[in-house]
Amino acid sequence: MTSTPTLPPIRNMGPYKVAEAIYLSPFSPSDTTELHRILNITSAVSLGLYGENMTFPFPLENAQAFTQWHLQRRTERRIVDCWAIRSSPEGPVIGLIGVNDFGHVEDGMDICYKASSTDPTEHTGEEAQVPMRCGKFGYWLSPEVTGQGIMTRVLDYVLRQLARQAIGLERVHGKAWEDNVASCRVMERVGMKREKSFPWYVPKFEETKMCAHYVLDL
Repeated sequence: MTSTPTLPPIRNMGPYKVAEAIYLSPFSPSDTTELHRILNITSAVSLGLYGENMTFPFPLENAQAFTQWHLQRRTERRIVDCWAIRSSPEGPVIGLIGVNDFGHVEDGMDICYKASSTDPTEHTGEEAQVPMRCGKFGYWLSPEVTGQGIMTRVLDYVLRQLARQAIGLERVHGKAWEDNVASCRVMERVGMKREKSFPWYVPKFEETKMCAHYVLDL
């Protein structure tokens, strides 16, 4: 009789205490109702860069699919890289932040290389170009709790405590619409530098918007 292999524990489950009344923990199907409610308060999230492919109003079945997808994803991958922002460890959702690998080609960017390497190439003796492990993040916050500095604290915590140590990233990229001044300021407050701005056609808006691109080395 063969035994069932034991799966490794799921990493980065938390809950993580960012500050008083600010916690991070994974999404679960029990978050569906509150998620659906928040995303239908105003169109703010759907108008942000994170909501590029979101609709407003946001259907209940989409909220159900979202929470179920996150449960399935972490079960299969054995790691959490997207967290619900909560006001208590098991409290209702008030926002989201996620960090994952940055696909340079898919995002229209050149590969990032480390400044130098101590490993010379075999034939030339010159320093080898070693690609950096880059990540990107996305976030949104309920319109009921904006303007309180929550997202700045959350982003700073995730970049300093989780992106490097728990996920192994060396550089993170962030993007926001240029006219989303609040989101740009969040990234600037945690030390990110704007590298460039570029036009981005958004089908659901039927217009081209300017997108600001930020970078931070961890």
